[in-house]
Formats: sequence, structure tokens, C-alpha cells
Amino acid sequence: MAKTLTNERSLAARQNEITRELNLLQRMRLLEWGAAGLFLVAGLSWKVLGDGGWSLLLLGGFLAFVALGHEARRRENQKEFTDMQSMRDAKEEVARLLDEKLANDHYVLNDLHLKVGREKCWIDHLVVAPSGMFVIDTLNWSGKIVGDTAKQAYTWKIRSPDGQVRPARNPVGRVQRERRILCNWLKGTSLIWERVYGVVTLAHPEAEIVVSNAERRVMTPEQTITFINDFCFEKPVLSNAEVEKLAQGLHRQSAPA
Repeated sequence: MAKTLTNERSLAARQNEITRELNLLQRMRLLEWGAAGLFLVAGLSWKVLGDGGWSLLLLGGFLAFVALGHEARRRENQKEFTDMQSMRDAKEEVARLLDEKLANDHYVLNDLHLKVGREKCWIDHLVVAPSGMFVIDTLNWSGKIVGDTAKQAYTWKIRSPDGQVRPARNPVGRVQRERRILCNWLKGTSLIWERVYGVVTLAHPEAEIVVSNAERRVMTPEQTITFINDFCFEKPVLSNAEVEKLAQGLHRQSAPA
């Protein structure tokens, strides 16, 4: 088993924020709809019995409008929470595989916040090993994924199981940026930079990868594990002491969320 130094934190923190907001919106829901209904009924009653009631009707309508806005916000939050839980499950599954299937001279840092100068990045998973370092970006896309790692911008397409097609940004560019920032952090170390690899891991079990130039760049979680383990048969570029020093240094200097 590998040595895991950090676990996923960002998505969990955002989910806690959403939960607090949903609890607040739920409490406000009863108050807003109750007050809106009260003012509308009072306004209608006053209007039927006399010539007034417009101010109460306007106030009731305004409160109903506010309540409808909060209902929309609540639905958005619920969807975001569900999507985030799915993404969190995927990242935690990749983290589990890294922890269980890599050798004990490998260090794993999940959800690493790294800042170098004015640049910063969030690395989903970083493996520090005697054979090098592996920057892993995990995605939870499902369906048929078509693209070319050599092309930039929104040139990829995702065909979902229901037949819908949506464009997607080439994720290799992001992981290569994370790799570059990491290499800038590594200046002055003994690590050979050519042995720092960027990998996009498509973690959804229903992902069908149809990507050109994907070798050593875009993989399933199992392929990612095999890719890293295959380097164990090559001559190490770092001693065990250097691996631990680098991993602990990244752990200490990781930027706050």
C-alpha cells in the first residue's frame, strides 16, 4: 500500500456550505410562503369588503416572488450537491485505488493546493515515487468521449447515454498546466523533470474513451495504476529518502483552499 498524506477536502467543504444554505432556505421557505399567503388573503378580503387592500396584495405578491426565487436557488443547490457528490465519489475511488495498489515507497497527495509565485493550481492526485511524479486529473464524464489530446479549446465531445451531445474542453491542457506549476515548484531539487507525468483519468464506469493521441495521457483508473506501476521496473531517479522529503515538502507548502 502507498502512503497517503492528504485526502479530498475542497468538494467536502463546498458540500458543507451547500448543506448550510439548504437548511437556511428550508427554514425561510415556511416563513416566506406563510407570510405571502397571509398578506394575499388579507388583501383579497379587504378588497372584497372595501376599497383598500392593494398594499397588502402588492406586499404578498412581492413575498411570493422572493419565495419563488429561493425555490429556484434551492433546486440549483440540490443539483449542485448531487453532481458534486458524484464527482467526489469518483475522486475518492481513484484515491482508494492509488492507496491500495501502489507500492509502499509511493506517496499520494489528494486534493493538493499548490501555489508558485502568482500561479496556483488544484491537483486532484499527486503520486511521488522513486520512478518520478504523476499528476492525475480525475473526471467523471460518462458516455462516449471523443476528442484529440493534440487539440485545444472546446474540441472534445461527450455523447451521453440518452444521445445528447455536448462540447468539452480538452482536459489535457489543464493537467499539463498543473504539471508545469509543479515543475516550477521543483526548481532546485534533484528530480529529473522529464519524469513528471500528467495523466487525465476518466473514472466513470460507463465512460467510453474514443480519444486520439491518448497514449500515456488519457486512461481509465485501472490503466493509470498500471501506467505508474510499470515504471517500477525502470531505474529509479529518486531515493526513498528523496521521495519522502519531496512528498512531505509538498504537503507542508500546499496552498490553503
